[in-house]
Amino acid sequence: HRWDVLVQEPKKFKGLLDKDWNREDQALEPEEEAPYFEDNADWLVGLTAKNLDKTLSKFSAVVVNVRYPWCSQCKSQDDTFVKAAKEAKQRGKKEANWKKVAFAVLDAREERKLAKKLGAKCDFNCEYRVYTAKDEEPISLKSKYTEADLLSSVTKFLGPAVQVIKADTDLVAVKEKNTTCLGSFSSETSSKYLLFKKVASLMRGELAFAVKFGEERTLEMWPHKQNFSFKFDGTWEDNGTSLRDWVLPRSIPLLQPYDWQMRETYEKLGLPLAKVWFDDSDPNPSFEKVVRHAVRRVAKRYIGKLAFVEQKKTTYAHELRDYGLNQPEVYPAFGIASNSSYNAIKYGFEVMPEVAPSAQDFWRDADKAIERLGAFCDAVLAGTAPEAHESGPAQSNWTQGAVKKLVWKTYKEIESPERPLLLEVYGKYRTENERKLKEAENLATALEPHAELFTVAGIDTSENYLPADLFKREKYSSDTEWYWVPAKPATGEARPEIIKLMKPKKDAPIKTVIEFAAKSSGAGISAETVMQTFEKRMEENPPPPTPPPPPMDAMPEGAMGGLGGMGGMGG
Repeated sequence: HRWDVLVQEPKKFKGLLDKDWNREDQALEPEEEAPYFEDNADWLVGLTAKNLDKTLSKFSAVVVNVRYPWCSQCKSQDDTFVKAAKEAKQRGKKEANWKKVAFAVLDAREERKLAKKLGAKCDFNCEYRVYTAKDEEPISLKSKYTEADLLSSVTKFLGPAVQVIKADTDLVAVKEKNTTCLGSFSSETSSKYLLFKKVASLMRGELAFAVKFGEERTLEMWPHKQNFSFKFDGTWEDNGTSLRDWVLPRSIPLLQPYDWQMRETYEKLGLPLAKVWFDDSDPNPSFEKVVRHAVRRVAKRYIGKLAFVEQKKTTYAHELRDYGLNQPEVYPAFGIASNSSYNAIKYGFEVMPEVAPSAQDFWRDADKAIERLGAFCDAVLAGTAPEAHESGPAQSNWTQGAVKKLVWKTYKEIESPERPLLLEVYGKYRTENERKLKEAENLATALEPHAELFTVAGIDTSENYLPADLFKREKYSSDTEWYWVPAKPATGEARPEIIKLMKPKKDAPIKTVIEFAAKSSGAGISAETVMQTFEKRMEENPPPPTPPPPPMDAMPEGAMGGLGGMGGMGG
């Protein structure tokens, strides 16, 4: 497109730009454009800077589609906008509130100043602007894929943002159906009321805003179907941000079932998201009621700091892996994400044996559960809780002479081991995994006489998170690496650097591993003696045999796709 159709005032730039008439020919006809407004003039209103005030005076709500005539990025949304406008027009013949709604189109090329004010752009993230009064800023409204969804979003603009309460019975009726925020102000010209009205306009559809005039009182908010209220103690001296930030987390239930359609709601909150998972495949309504009661009591304590949701096992059990709560899966489960995005930092709450014999016992003691959950929430908010990651179950039965199986939950034993580690880092999807596991097992037995000097350990990276700062390795890498991890000095000094077996870097034979351990320990270990013991152990405790492939004559007829004899190949 010519540059002069994109800037607000082309005259300012003409004297500053060098003309290249090979590339720009002012005599060329502009590209043909689909007459979007003209083809749909029966349903749409053409909006301009000149008729803006008149249009806003005529309608109670004006939904504006700001578009460039050549834009093809939003074609489907443009079509949806027209369909919604047509349906709204039909509804207006039967319902008075829809008669006062207009769907308008602003040509961003012709109305450049107003288009810039309304955030004109040409990309896939289409948004509309909704005016509800001349003296109010327009509100952003995300485009929808269907006219039904768009009309549903517009519905919240049909009535006033604030309901005026004239009798107590009016307030009771509002509270019965909605979470309700009530403001009491001296008059409609009160500066506090104007802020209240501004926030109400921005939060249309999320809760009910009601007002009483005549006497100024503390603003109150009643959660839907709850027997308590919150009282606003923030400032009225800003642009309404303090009030909105106070109302927003209180506008949602203390605890509610979560699904993907609520993601935008919780993203808008900008708070860490606490989750409790229930096993809906084996429901226990009375027990779940006890759990919800405890979680709601915790949620009430952390309003404005944390948001709380519940999730079903059948839909969201896969999430437990990232919280380190999947091996084993125990329900109800509890964790916190730093935000509602998929890459949020995760924190998992694990019921340890010293806390309660089982998760069910933990939740049944509501007071104890609330105390423990509160301490966990405090630690997350303070930044002192350990981050959760995928982890295998912690080993509880290790003895000297056996491989110490480390996981993410026990990763501190790698960061600060009491004695040095001969560490095998591997993935279970490696070639001949069973044989290599048996080799490590027999190696640990062969090195048992030196167990006071160091420990043979292993970590499976295919099911455990491994920080990249110490081990630069792909998660599903299918090779084996060996490391010498020095013990952390008792004097509090920094631990010596970890040493990697480099020749070869990967899949080293056991003989080389033994020589590496003997050298790294500095204890005069005889590698030859250890190797002899290892070979003997491999004979006494061999790996399981690899099953042979099925013989060709045992394969079912047609398994080779009817290519027996290879007939037809060649001449």
